[in-house]
Formats: sequence, C-alpha cells, structure tokens
Amino acid sequence: MKILVIGGSGFLSSVAVAILLERGHQVTTFTRGRSGERPTTTANLIRLTGDRHDPAALQNALLAGPFDAVYDFIAYEPAESRLAAKTFHGRVGRFIHCSTISVYLVSDQVTCPITEEQDKAPLMPFWERNPFGMTYGINKRACEEILWQAHDERQFPVSMLRPTFISGPHDPAKRDFFWIERINDGGPLLVPGHGEFLFQSVYVEDAARAFTDLLEAENSIGKAYNVAAEEILSLNDYLHLLARLMGRDIRFVHLDQELFDRLPFSRHPGGDVFPFNTRRDATFSLEEISRDLGYHTTPIAQWLATTIDWFTTHYNGHSTGYEARAQELAVIQKIDEDRSPL
Repeated sequence: MKILVIGGSGFLSSVAVAILLERGHQVTTFTRGRSGERPTTTANLIRLTGDRHDPAALQNALLAGPFDAVYDFIAYEPAESRLAAKTFHGRVGRFIHCSTISVYLVSDQVTCPITEEQDKAPLMPFWERNPFGMTYGINKRACEEILWQAHDERQFPVSMLRPTFISGPHDPAKRDFFWIERINDGGPLLVPGHGEFLFQSVYVEDAARAFTDLLEAENSIGKAYNVAAEEILSLNDYLHLLARLMGRDIRFVHLDQELFDRLPFSRHPGGDVFPFNTRRDATFSLEEISRDLGYHTTPIAQWLATTIDWFTTHYNGHSTGYEARAQELAVIQKIDEDRSPL
C-alpha cells in the first residue's frame, strides 16, 4: 500500500513507520522537519516537510499519492482534524487517527474497565491537576467528533486508536526514567498517596503494531479501540517490579495526596513528575481490539528491562524534576522524624 503519515518522526509514529516499511508498504511522512531529519527519498520512504496547519502544504502532500491510507499522529486541536477531513475526504482509502484514553478521563462518570462507548460521558468540572490532561482530553474529544461527523465508509473511512501512557526506549516524556533514576541513586522513593490505584501503560512497539495492524482489518473501519498493556499494575506494584529488574532494594515513603500537592516540586513545567500516580483507577477493556485485531502485548517485565537498559546506558540527561531530588529526600527525612517514637 501507499501510505501517508502525518507525523512520522515522533516517539510512536517513527516506530509505526518502521513497521510499515518492514511490511513492504510505501510510506510518505509529512513533518515540520524539526527533528533533525533531512528530506530524503529511499526505496520505500519519502520524507516531506511542511506545516500541517497550512492547507496548501497538505494539498502538496497529496501530490505524492494517491494514498491507500493516511495516519494522523499529530492532531491535537479540532482545527487540525477539520482541515484533515476537508483535505482528504474522497481522496484516501482509510483515515486512521491517533486519539488517547484521555477522552474518557476528562469525565468522572466512567466505569472501569473503560470500554470504547464511554467516550462521551459528561465532562467533570475542570480539574487542573488531572494527570491525563483536561484541556488535552477535551480537545482530543473535539478532534474525534469532527472526524466521526466526516466519516463515510466510501469517501472517508475513519478508524481510531486510543493509547494510554506509552513507554519504552527514547520516550521523550521520560516517565519510566523518573523512577529508574531515583531507584538507581539508592535513596528512598517519595510516593504520592497510597500508590494502590490501578493503571495500564503500553509498550511503544505494541502500540505501533496496533496502528499498523488496522490496515489488515477491514472490520476496523468506523471503530475506535483502546490500546493498553494486558497487565494491570498499581504504582506500588510497578515500583517493586522496576526495582527487582534493576536488582535494587528500595523503600517507599507514602505521603497523603493533599499534602503532596502542596509541595513545590509536585509540579514541573517540563512535564510529568511522579508519573503513574493516576489519583484514580484507570483500566481499559481490550475486548474489542483483541477480537478484531488479534491484539496481544509484550510482557511488562520484558519491555521494562529493555527500557531500563536504554535509559541507563544511552541516555545522558536527567529525568524531569531531578534537580529537586534533595528536596524530595528532605521531605522523606521529615516524615521519618515525625513518625519516630519519642
């Protein structure tokens, strides 16, 4: 097939492109060209640069077609999906949109395990500290709504995937590395809340494979699917597993969530800190994707070991918020002192 990928240089999309090429597809990527890639043509890969917000640039990308499928990995605003629907309507065989499980978790009226039809549950009051992103989830809901309104099985066949937290080597969010670096330094871990809320992340290779498998499943047209690991963990479970894989003994020190939220390092302008502290259970049904795509995931211990190895041997920077590590340890010391018998 001839495939256009809007994106293609990001964490998830670059892996999807690699899988598409391995499967013999002809791929054209359309990016801003800011990732250091040079516009290059290989036997089955064409790289185009342009601004997806520019209607003329998207029209020019079509000249590399016709395309059997278009993947949109970087639609975050409703205007972006509106332009994509207008540009590609009647001109592509499939349109595959990368959505997110955040479309569910901007509501407090969903029931776990969350199924795909819960995407329109009423919005909760705006929760600034929603770990799944209030504005992000609301905007992605709007993107979905625009695409479903444009969906037509003959003229504009739409499918969507809704991944959860995506993990693995090269993760720009460095969520796993937040905990890996702290376990590696030998100090105790400050854990917000009780650490028992359940969540599912997903390995980047598994998520990318789900996107590529959609092409081979005609019954996926007109559907959205959850994408998550089959294994469900609490934050405490996850940290024990991580420490075991790293061959480390660790000590957790839990702090009431409300008290934690008052700490200056409980937020960071650079991204997630204390990740996978979901503040609520967040588990997802995989019944639909398993039935239609034969979806299965890599064991968490296997891909976490790969992720640990990559970050500890290839990554030279620090995790988000690590500059406040001394403050974390000082809080832990204060908690220990307050709990000590007189």
